[in-house]
This record gives sequence, structure tokens and C-alpha cells, in this order.
Amino acid sequence: MLKIKLLPVILFLSLIVMGCQNNSQELQNKNLDLNDEVTSIEVYEWNGEELITTIDDKELIEGLINELDNAKTHSTAHIDWALPDYELHFKHNNEVIYEIGYCKDIQRFGDGAVGRYWEFDQLYEVNTKLPVE
Repeated sequence: MLKIKLLPVILFLSLIVMGCQNNSQELQNKNLDLNDEVTSIEVYEWNGEELITTIDDKELIEGLINELDNAKTHSTAHIDWALPDYELHFKHNNEVIYEIGYCKDIQRFGDGAVGRYWEFDQLYEVNTKLPVE
């Protein structure tokens, strides 16, 4: 009889523990996972050395990092495309802490892969337009 009364309590506690673990994992699973604050973003031509512009709007930077951190990503490993228009250098003061590609136009690769930001072999589902031109 005691076992039957304890069963719902054990199940309830188990669900709570599993929910806490999932929330903890979600908080830790960030795409960029930057340790330092980004103070500016330098925009360069893709595969070039020409600095196009520097973005230092703190609100824009924080919003973009939040979107990228939480975005779904899609593999581009088997997609033949022209590559991004720009290379973004996320900087903390004068140190580059992260680099990612940026496309002027939204890319649509099928299977839900839609976005402007690209890294190595994945497209981030982020469409935020940057003040580049």
C-alpha cells in the first residue's frame, strides 16, 4: 500500500528533475558561446582585406549575438553556392574573438535553411540585416 502511494510522488519528482536538466542543457547550448563582450563588429569583403565598415551599436550587437546564439543551424556541406559577401570579425576591444560570414541577401537552401549568416558548413537561421551599404 505504501509503495502505491509513493509511486505518484516518485514520478512527479522524476519529471521535475528531468525538466531542470533540459533547461540547464538549453542554457549551455549556445552557438557562439562567447566568453568576452563584443565591443564592435568589423565588416570585411569576403576573402579580402578591405574594411567596409565597423559596427559599434551596442544594442544591435547584443541583439545579433542573442539571435545567433539561439538560432537553428542547417548544414551546407553538400550545397554548392557562391559563399558570403562579407566576413564579420566580432571584436572585444582590439582582439578578434569570433568570425562568421554574412550575406547581403537572404539565402534559401531548402529544408528550412534560410538566413544570412554562415560559418564553415552551416547556415544560421538569422535574417537580421546589417547596416553595411
